[in-house]
Amino acid sequence: MQTIEYHLYRVKFIKPMQTDIFHSDLTAREMFENGLDERPSLELRANNVWHIGNVEKITNSGGRFAIGRTTKTTIEKFDFTSGNFKELIDDSGPYTFVYFDSQLGLLGIAKKTKVAPDVKSIARKIQKLLSNTELVMRYQIEVRVDFIPDPESFLQKIRSAYAIKKFKAYFTGPNPIDADELFQRPMSYYCQRLEGEHGSVVVTGTSLNEDSVSAVAKSTAATGNSASALIQPEKGTRPIKISFQGDARKIMIEADLLKQEALKLIQAGYREVRE
Repeated sequence: MQTIEYHLYRVKFIKPMQTDIFHSDLTAREMFENGLDERPSLELRANNVWHIGNVEKITNSGGRFAIGRTTKTTIEKFDFTSGNFKELIDDSGPYTFVYFDSQLGLLGIAKKTKVAPDVKSIARKIQKLLSNTELVMRYQIEVRVDFIPDPESFLQKIRSAYAIKKFKAYFTGPNPIDADELFQRPMSYYCQRLEGEHGSVVVTGTSLNEDSVSAVAKSTAATGNSASALIQPEKGTRPIKISFQGDARKIMIEADLLKQEALKLIQAGYREVRE
């Protein structure tokens, strides 16, 4: 049975400090949903236009949309009337589907090489399309679409280490609603107050608390940010550096699965990272 590979991403809408006071309560969910409703299109180069379409709601905050590109393509055909082969210019429109949870800012992007060589390229197009929507441009919102790394290998090394000597976590402007209260949420607002785009915090010690490092690492991964650590694997050994490795967290879903069930698998994959 055919399966489709989905990659987990986080879409963020970061407001500048000098936002119109009458729209300061505009939520990331509203900006995201309004942006999808616009079904934006953008010509990124000649004869290559990207579009968002096929937007459908599945639950109150969950749904699916399509992203793809249109271009002119030369098609070789045989003309039975003349008995000759001919070259015809026709429109081509490869696309792929993206599941979303607008409350979380969660995206599950289906890999499809006919659309783009990798999912990161598709994510960049989603970012550019959403950046071109009305509310985002009017209020000078920064849109980011960052992949959610799978932190499990990192966490295993943290848990098995003799000592954690250093921990470094990155943050951006205000993160999604479930950012942790210990690090991501306060640091993201600190970043916004300084009118910054991103930053990092480094903590060093003889032996950092494993549970706290693990909790911040999971939250950092879930918000689409990165982290690294300097650990001593065993007593008497030299410290080594570890970090989130690889690409986005991947979810394999059967092609003929009901949309409701596919969305649940995307959400469950996210929860495994976050919790």
